[in-house]
Amino acid sequence: MELLLQLAVCVLLSRVISTEEIAENTSFVATKEWKEIKEGQGIPAGLHVRINLQTGKKEAKLITDNEDQLNAEQTSDESNNSNALITIYDSVDEEQLKNSSRSTNGSEQLAIEHSSNEIEKIKNDYKSYKELRKTYEGMRKHFKTDAEIIVRLIDEFGDVITYNKQNDQSRLNAQLKILTNFNYLMSQYDNALTFVDQRGLERILLPLVVNQTHLSLKVEAMRVLGAMAQNNPKVQVKVYEKNFGPYLTQILLSSSNTEELSSALYALGSLLRKFPHAQQKILSTSGTQALVSLLGKDCELKIKAKAITLISDMVVEKQLILINDDPVAAAQYAELNFPERLKDNWYCQTTDKLMISYYHEFLKAPDLLEYFIHALESTEPFCNRIWGSSEQLYYTLNALQFEHGKSNNEYCNEVAGLLRDITKKIRKYFKEL
Repeated sequence: MELLLQLAVCVLLSRVISTEEIAENTSFVATKEWKEIKEGQGIPAGLHVRINLQTGKKEAKLITDNEDQLNAEQTSDESNNSNALITIYDSVDEEQLKNSSRSTNGSEQLAIEHSSNEIEKIKNDYKSYKELRKTYEGMRKHFKTDAEIIVRLIDEFGDVITYNKQNDQSRLNAQLKILTNFNYLMSQYDNALTFVDQRGLERILLPLVVNQTHLSLKVEAMRVLGAMAQNNPKVQVKVYEKNFGPYLTQILLSSSNTEELSSALYALGSLLRKFPHAQQKILSTSGTQALVSLLGKDCELKIKAKAITLISDMVVEKQLILINDDPVAAAQYAELNFPERLKDNWYCQTTDKLMISYYHEFLKAPDLLEYFIHALESTEPFCNRIWGSSEQLYYTLNALQFEHGKSNNEYCNEVAGLLRDITKKIRKYFKEL
């Protein structure tokens, strides 16, 4: 009987202890001293709360009258000098404490103060959705689409010519600035169409390409023309219809200026690529002659590299169309006889002489040499007899291969490999002859 009584007392005590632990875990009793907040305890409103960085524990205490008055009078600068910043919560639970925690360098304890005055200030500092919407609508009045900008620039270009006749330098600067903006805008497909629809070709570019004597304006106009026609079939048709092709080829034939030749080649290439009708009409007249003449002209080697690359691209383009077995596309390219045009204009003899005469330049510029090698590869089928009979060309290519092949530069070694391939083809005909 006594044993049963002892067991009953133990059970009763364990229930009392469990009840006290539950109460301790669910209810926080604040004092005037900092007291640890147990895991899971809720916190009454109106307490000082902090996280002790030394222990990592959350603590709270009652607010005394003196502390309440001090908090009301403290400035933000003064609060930064305190050893432990304190947050006053109306109601705090475990999740709120986690969200309020922030690390502070040089402080032993951490909390963030949110007084009622500061909360009100924060609300005043942030605009409401209606205020933001009103500001945005005001800003939208100043927004311009690309199409609107293009229309404005076309009008401005005309105004510069009309109202700025007395100051040539000022007019020139204004026109160049507008053309630079056009060059940037024309890379977008729809922008180029807008420019055409607004008669920008007739009003601006054609007069500059045909009649402009100031080189910088003509060069910039051809750059705009190239940018808008590149990979844009609709614009290519309009440029072709405005007869830009013959004017561009005439510039290639007559000019010796590097920038003018470069921009004219860019514009012509943008017009011709993937446009068989334009290729047939332009290359069958003065176009082929203009391209081949650049290879023999006294101009920079990089201009010659651009010219021979365009020639090669035109040859390869038709070959790829025929390989792809597209009857419609093949019919469009059927009448093209560009290789025959090249042979008639002494392309094979010109390239033979070019490769020999620029031997030393090719030693210093393997990147430019690569363009010529690829062009030789694509045009070799109709030039093999002429190149195969040229001992000097064979020895020149062989010497270039040897010099680039012994270089420690990996790229030079790759170029040497390309030279080896084209030299083998030429050597085959050289032996036969």
